[in-house]
Amino acid sequence: MILSDSYCLLKKTSAKAGAVLAEVVMVLFIIAMFTVIAMINLSDVLSKDSFRSRAYDLVQLFQMAAAGSAETGKRYEIIIDFTQNSYMLREITTGLVAVEDIKDEEIIQTGNFNDRFQLSYVMFDDGAWTNNSPALFRAGKNGWQYGGKVVVMDENGRQYTIVISRLSRMIDLVDGDVEVLMPRAADEMGF
Repeated sequence: MILSDSYCLLKKTSAKAGAVLAEVVMVLFIIAMFTVIAMINLSDVLSKDSFRSRAYDLVQLFQMAAAGSAETGKRYEIIIDFTQNSYMLREITTGLVAVEDIKDEEIIQTGNFNDRFQLSYVMFDDGAWTNNSPALFRAGKNGWQYGGKVVVMDENGRQYTIVISRLSRMIDLVDGDVEVLMPRAADEMGF
């Protein structure tokens, strides 16, 4: 009888231990599933936002230069450098100098292009364009010296245009390679 009671007690204890083990395994499985789902969603968000966030960073640099020059009267320059695959915002304090002669104290912010945020070409609103030499956008208290566009691509080769309008001071990121409004010559406007 004692042997039978201890066998029943052992059986009940092992059944409880098995149930607890099954519950722990289920909880770990559920946590693992949530972790996998979160990682998949996070990697999708990071890969999608990587291009957009970098593009909007560059748009914000243009907006910062335009707003800063309008408010303070200081001159700013955004340099799109094809050879260094980079861009830079600087305050012009030493005059117009070559990129390599810019003083560190003039540099406000820099950034780089990469495989997910590629530089295609730059076109100014006077018709000049480049895809190999530095492109310079200069802003003063009266606005941009030249407007234009910066055409960039995502990792899939899809093009986007950062439009810099010297007429409205608007800077915008637009899908595709869009046309830039060219200012009319004085003789076309009847002057």
